Amino acid sequence: MGTMNSALEELTRLYEKLQAKRDKLKEQLQDAEREFDAISTTMRLLGQGSPTINIVNVEGMSHLEALVAIAKANNNRVSVRTARRLMEKAGLFKNPKNASTVLYTTITRSEKFERESAGVYRLLPESESEPPALLRSIAS
Repeated sequence: MGTMNSALEELTRLYEKLQAKRDKLKEQLQDAEREFDAISTTMRLLGQGSPTINIVNVEGMSHLEALVAIAKANNNRVSVRTARRLMEKAGLFKNPKNASTVLYTTITRSEKFERESAGVYRLLPESESEPPALLRSIAS
């Protein structure tokens, strides 16, 4: 009977500890929500809309295909940070530590993007008349 009581006491302590942890996390979430609302309000007052990012399912795509899909869904713009998060969730990186480097390399080698600002690239319009870079280099 003593072991049953000690196990019950241990479970009660654990329950209370987890309840306190949950309450603390709820407070942190509420703080983050207030900060988010404040930033959104400030952006609206400055005449800027809240930045919205359209989420795209990139599972099973190559890195370049995923970058192009994300850009097309977001007004032909892609943020490396956002793309990295989406692509990591989809499991497109064997080693997530190298994800940013992989994305920058993919973007620069593809010649499909133009740098707008730090970490933000614009998808260039597709030109039917111009062959891909690989074909151009083979032809010359």
